[in-house]
Amino acid sequence: MSREQKIYVFIYLPGDTVAVPAGIFTHYPDDGIGRFAYGLRYRERRNALAVDPVALQLGAIHQDATTNDGLYGAFRDASPDYWGRLVISAELGMAPESLGVTDYLLHSNASRVGCLDFRMSLEQEEPCAKPPSFQSLAEIQEAASLLQEGLPIRHDLLQLLEQGSSIGGARPKCTVELDDALWIAKFQARGDTLNFPSIEYATMLLAHECGISIPELRTISIADKDVLLVKRFDRQKTASGYTRVGFLSALSLMQWDERDRSQWSYNALADQMRSSCLANPTELEQLYRRMLFNVLCRNTDDHPRNHGFLWREKSLSLSPAYDIVPTPTRHGIGTEFSLSMSLGRNGREATFHNALSLSGRFGLPREKAQHIIYEMTGVVEKWEKHLTSQAVNLHDIEAVRACFSSVESSTNT
Repeated sequence: MSREQKIYVFIYLPGDTVAVPAGIFTHYPDDGIGRFAYGLRYRERRNALAVDPVALQLGAIHQDATTNDGLYGAFRDASPDYWGRLVISAELGMAPESLGVTDYLLHSNASRVGCLDFRMSLEQEEPCAKPPSFQSLAEIQEAASLLQEGLPIRHDLLQLLEQGSSIGGARPKCTVELDDALWIAKFQARGDTLNFPSIEYATMLLAHECGISIPELRTISIADKDVLLVKRFDRQKTASGYTRVGFLSALSLMQWDERDRSQWSYNALADQMRSSCLANPTELEQLYRRMLFNVLCRNTDDHPRNHGFLWREKSLSLSPAYDIVPTPTRHGIGTEFSLSMSLGRNGREATFHNALSLSGRFGLPREKAQHIIYEMTGVVEKWEKHLTSQAVNLHDIEAVRACFSSVESSTNT
């Protein structure tokens, strides 16, 4: 008989700062299968929300989770990626590969993305909800550097660093509190030859000039290293603490397997947005603009976990954009490249011709789509002046110059 692990799934309902139990998740690690059942008392709540609005709707028959190691989408979104697993395994004093998906899921963390929590029992206390202060950033940055070098770290510093372990990605980060809000602090990584916090800050602002919604951003310098601060859009400060907003990645909305890239498609995502009551033309156009901007700045890390949705009660809406960074490339003979997700009839081919081929799936007639390309290209063609104005250094500007080569050929679209 297969092993099974039972986990209590808690949820922070709208306006609440204390989670309530919603049901039991049973995981079969040997088979990579998960199963969830809502609690009867939770179902009777007038304000009950689905813990996953796609895979685990209230009142529906639920299929077993068989993708992504047996985790339902919202559960996978709330669990750590590479960096978070590195932090958690260091705190536990164990090798990352020796821990299973439920070990990471259960590791207490009040800063995990979205509105869910996972506990071993109904009696388990709320995770500590006080994140490190902005004043702790210097220590946290030093701890991140030590962890990347495989050097010993004081336990109290690991606990500070942990407040970001369930936020996705491979680069070092944590959550800090500043001005009555929570911010994701993104550090430079060991071995970086470019100042990625500075580049990401400038690129995100450029995306905003192209009509793309972004979170509030700041940059600061600590020990001569830039740190990017991104205001969290899934938290809101109240008198009793931080309330939470549900989060679902595009990967989870589509119920894709993160290891099966053949499924990933902007067009399919647009179709699903329409069928999931996300038919607002502005949201579909917003997704189209983000896809185009990834072409314009050569952001090839546009995988479906880097597109998100917020869910409040019975509504889903596209979250602000995040993690938009040019993928550095050398000048060479060819300038062709592909995105992580399919754009049009020519698959992942990162060209405006391909992006135009299925613009109707985004509710955009070809003429409207062409106008958007023309408009955005007019903004991005001034990329060098923009990056310079945002204090990106000359070395980094030269390193990303080839990333903006598609702007030069856009007039031939």
